[in-house]
Amino acid sequence: MPNNQKKIDDFFKKTEINKKNQDEKVDKYYKQLKKGVDPGKETTLDKIAGFFQSIAKKVGIYYKDKPASEVKEKPSNFRRRIQIWYKRLIKRILRKFNFEAGVDILDEKSVLYRRNKVNKTILWVINIVFIIFTLIGNQNPNSSPNYVVIAVFGATMFAVNTTLKRIIHEEPRTLLKQQMAMYIGSIYILLGSIAVYIKLRVSAGNLVIGQILSNTALTDMAKESAILTYMTDLSITQAGYILIYFALVVIALYQDATLLRILFKWVFVLMFIIHVVVMHPLYQYSSITELYNYLFLTNYNVFIDILLRTIILVVFYIALYSSVSVGQMMNNKRKEELVKRREMEKDFKAVVGDVFDVISVFNSHTINQDSASVHRLAELSSRLAKILGLNNTLCEEVYNYTVIHIDRLKDLSILEYEDKDTLTEKDYKIIREKTILGSVIIKRLQLNQKSEDIVRAHFEKTTDSTFVEKMKRVQRSQEGQIILLSEIYDILRQQRNYKSSLKHKRAVELLQLEFKEYFEDYILDRFLKYQMEFEALYEKYEYTEETE
Repeated sequence: MPNNQKKIDDFFKKTEINKKNQDEKVDKYYKQLKKGVDPGKETTLDKIAGFFQSIAKKVGIYYKDKPASEVKEKPSNFRRRIQIWYKRLIKRILRKFNFEAGVDILDEKSVLYRRNKVNKTILWVINIVFIIFTLIGNQNPNSSPNYVVIAVFGATMFAVNTTLKRIIHEEPRTLLKQQMAMYIGSIYILLGSIAVYIKLRVSAGNLVIGQILSNTALTDMAKESAILTYMTDLSITQAGYILIYFALVVIALYQDATLLRILFKWVFVLMFIIHVVVMHPLYQYSSITELYNYLFLTNYNVFIDILLRTIILVVFYIALYSSVSVGQMMNNKRKEELVKRREMEKDFKAVVGDVFDVISVFNSHTINQDSASVHRLAELSSRLAKILGLNNTLCEEVYNYTVIHIDRLKDLSILEYEDKDTLTEKDYKIIREKTILGSVIIKRLQLNQKSEDIVRAHFEKTTDSTFVEKMKRVQRSQEGQIILLSEIYDILRQQRNYKSSLKHKRAVELLQLEFKEYFEDYILDRFLKYQMEFEALYEKYEYTEETE
């Protein structure tokens, strides 16, 4: 809604509220002072926070209120096109990985479909990573990658990806299909990362450094090269080990605590097998005694390594599960709020539509005004405002407010939104603006009805002190009195079913005798002083209507 109409609405309701709020803030401030607390005192934490804020402003982090930079030379067309293309590319990439782009979060099937699509894109990137890791064989120059293993990986990736694509996109799309795709994709990512790690660990082999150092047949350079190659293989193996944790993070993107909880049981078992079979081949020790001696007497560090890796896995899972649980809880809260909001939107549309219909009926059947007479009244009101010393902006606002119930009544229609099940933010904003407009129109109609009631009551001799006080409480602002005075004058000049039309002189006399108590003295005084001008304005419109 235009600002000028919002300001008009403010004439009638905001002054006292703002004053009351300001008084409450002042009272609170002095109460704190009496308790010995200075509300404006800067604490040590405030100083530290201010220091970091100043640093952040200098480097442009978080705070965007940096001073405007100097005007630079306009970039060339080619450079500008590159910038536009780059921004579009980034926007498209971000959209591909956005889990809520164009999705109704209340539709569980659509939400899971979108997550499957995003994770399918992530899976495509992961497949490239898997292929790169699979192609890396033993770093020993004399060995080469195992192409049979690579072929198996490639065939598995192709089968899983084509199957996932068909399940995700096949019509009709059902929630069951999307859940099946979620589980298949999650299991594939997990098993694929474990398989890559096992492949890397097996290709790295085992090396006893002590045997290398004691081998007299090797030169010092050969010993150093063999140890370096083995350490490099182990480093690459650790990168493959991290892929397993990355797979858990990708699975967590589904924001499904049940999925994570089910899979973690298998992850824990599989990782334990990897630790005691692949990473440390403990299966070589057949008896409990040999295993005990190896883990706790001769190679205690192996037991510590397995224990720490298990603890890290459990802690990582707890953090991941907590994050997913919180995210799922927040999503459920969002859904609940959205359900409530949509229910409120339906009620809101229904109520707003009914109110607007009432406004239209009231405006067309109970108000004795047409467009020409309303614009005549608006000119009388804006001229009186000008005579009273109001600035041009306020005079224009008085004019707009006077005619708003005639000129802007059609803007209240919401027929185009009634068939919509859900409202977008833009729709909601537009209806809200229409509602504000409707409230202003209601106030204008109230002021119009007040004028009619006052004149009728005085002509029918039904006024008393209670009636007068009641009328005085309705829109008592200066702008309201300006329009009220102009409207009463206009009604006096016209014919009604309870009275005949009056000449200007008789209307002015009645304003002084019967209606003066409804206005401030200075407003009525200025109207009377310039009454000839107001008569001319009224006669001008009346003459124009007769000639037409």
